[in-house]
Amino acid sequence: MPEKLNPARRPPSDFPLPLIQHLCYNLVMRHARLSKVSFLLSITLALSGWSITQVMRVEDREIIGVRTMIDKLGDVPLVFVGERHDAPPQHQLQLEIIKGLLAKGKPLAIGMEMFEDSSQQALDAWSKGEIPEPAFRKVFQSNWRNVPWELYEEILLYARDNRIPIVALNAPRGVVQKVSRQGFSALSSVDRRLLPAGLSAEVSDAYLNFIAASYPVHGRSGEAFRNICQAQMLRNRVMARRVGDYLTLHPETVMVVLAGGGHARKAGGIPSELGMIHYRIVLPPYPGLDSKTVTGKDADYLMEEPYSWLEPIF
Repeated sequence: MPEKLNPARRPPSDFPLPLIQHLCYNLVMRHARLSKVSFLLSITLALSGWSITQVMRVEDREIIGVRTMIDKLGDVPLVFVGERHDAPPQHQLQLEIIKGLLAKGKPLAIGMEMFEDSSQQALDAWSKGEIPEPAFRKVFQSNWRNVPWELYEEILLYARDNRIPIVALNAPRGVVQKVSRQGFSALSSVDRRLLPAGLSAEVSDAYLNFIAASYPVHGRSGEAFRNICQAQMLRNRVMARRVGDYLTLHPETVMVVLAGGGHARKAGGIPSELGMIHYRIVLPPYPGLDSKTVTGKDADYLMEEPYSWLEPIF
């Protein structure tokens, strides 16, 4: 049994990097049941200067610099940058991509899995500089529970300071949880009115196999497993609809979508639900997807992480 963490045992006050001290402590306290060693190492290395500076271009498996990749990303109206939610270097790369695309002079928007549509008004106010940070932190925390603000802080502050619209993409939590427990058919007419019209959550055998390989903790068969897969597919389809609706209303805008790696993946993710919209995908490695297994059916670019030998958290 892992050692229980004592909240009174904070890092020493003379720790040389206050940000790391603060973030590592809070993250470890939130994830006490996870592998503490790999988690602490990943956070400490990331905030000590480790960053993602290279990616693998999937089509020819060539390792290229991030700046070279960003030059190519500007050719399409939609860019997916997947993440493991607790990986700071991946959030740093997301910010670098956002900055690089904004520098090209086109209108930019950021679509975020981390927010539900009910928070869109607050997001609009934040991007206009009309809501104070403490109030917006509460909006973030009510949407993206158990994930520290600090992991997304630089991205959100940059969006505010540069008046970049943020688009809430995720499906309502209560609806997703109901599907996860009981299946899509259990949704009432009231539940369905909270979703874009005409959505279903049917899942293919290929998608079931993908979830089973990527998230073995969920199990691999049975009705309960299918319900979990339907819940994830519902998220994909809601997010795809919101991305498509925004780009239809703002055809000159480039949108950067920040979402978990499984949602950002081409096959079985949000992109497969988008129809004719052109996009590029940048993914991190995660269980079942690495430099040896990734193909063009997954992504256009795969992040080269500086500490890929660490056990992934999610």
